[in-house]
Amino acid sequence: MTEARKDLREQITDRIVASLESGVMPWRKGWTNEGGVSVGLPRNAVSGRTYSGGNRLMLMMQGMDQGYADPRWLTFKQAQSLGGTVGKGEKSTPIEYWDEMPFHRRRDVDITLNGTRVRLGETPEKNAQSVKLSNGLEVDTRKLVVEAEGTKYSWRQAERSLNLLFDKTSHAFNVEQCVGLNIEPMALLKERPTSEKIAAVEKIADGMKIDGLQLGHGGDRAYYSPARDAVQMPERDQFESPEAYAGTLLHELGHATGGENRLNRPLSNGFGTPEYAREELVAELCSAFASAETGVQFDDKNHAAYIGSWLEVLKGDKHAVFAAAKDASKAVDYLIDKSLAVEIKQDVEISEPQLAAEPVKVEEVVKPAKAARKKMARPEPESEVER
Repeated sequence: MTEARKDLREQITDRIVASLESGVMPWRKGWTNEGGVSVGLPRNAVSGRTYSGGNRLMLMMQGMDQGYADPRWLTFKQAQSLGGTVGKGEKSTPIEYWDEMPFHRRRDVDITLNGTRVRLGETPEKNAQSVKLSNGLEVDTRKLVVEAEGTKYSWRQAERSLNLLFDKTSHAFNVEQCVGLNIEPMALLKERPTSEKIAAVEKIADGMKIDGLQLGHGGDRAYYSPARDAVQMPERDQFESPEAYAGTLLHELGHATGGENRLNRPLSNGFGTPEYAREELVAELCSAFASAETGVQFDDKNHAAYIGSWLEVLKGDKHAVFAAAKDASKAVDYLIDKSLAVEIKQDVEISEPQLAAEPVKVEEVVKPAKAARKKMARPEPESEVER
């Protein structure tokens, strides 16, 4: 691990720890700004891709700290490619990215042909069928033997086993830190009605129900049961506000993404264990990321009960928050994908009456796909992942 990455992770973790020790969860500071709001997760201004893992968390916290209404970020070179530049005196936010070193560039790897060591004349493409050697000879990769630390590999095996991933640090700027960008301004929306925000959360819940999750109401606890693959919520009128209900639901849906038939995270650890605290941190970050997408503003006071255990996990492992953010990114992306499935289903239902009114040839009728396999009930003791 490079010192740059170590310093970056320590810096970010120390910042989060200091915030938690003061009783503040740095990823929950609200999503609105004066004059409007651009709801959404941090994403690259050029590619449009949302950042993931620790980068998503770092940029989201930085955006909230600085009050940026625009969730788009880019590098200095990307700003120049868009005809602009970074404003004078603006400071970047460090982010991580991974690069790959192919095995044939490693100094501790030998490549031989018929027992004689050879060198490559040019860099081959991945999965190349042949390579050019330094003497100009074109050779089938199947004739080459790759050796590392006394072990011999075929070319294909070496590509799978000997390529090295290494981390680098890059620097990102929010588009509001730049000038002269040839880019469409982000539409600043006035605060959306609460009903629209709640509807966005309900769509996520509906998507998870299509995915097989059971959602029930009643009682005075909110929890996810892995054994029954069910989220249980108190009745809506037991919450202080609709957003309090929605925020709690997002948290429990975050737990549900870890189910065995979904992302398969370990959910059976007992209360008070580091593993339990880590799962609670994953669900907390997932609900925070989901809040950025839906616009729900909710800071659950009950989450303060977990701050102590989170601090123990974070202080004991400088990589813990990045691992949790990675799992939380996968979790919220899973939830968003399921909500999109609801939109597709609604579009199909709307179009069906129109299709029925048009004549359809018999040979054009396509049989519906077979229903998904029914899940077999498991006679396991019920374990609940509770807020």
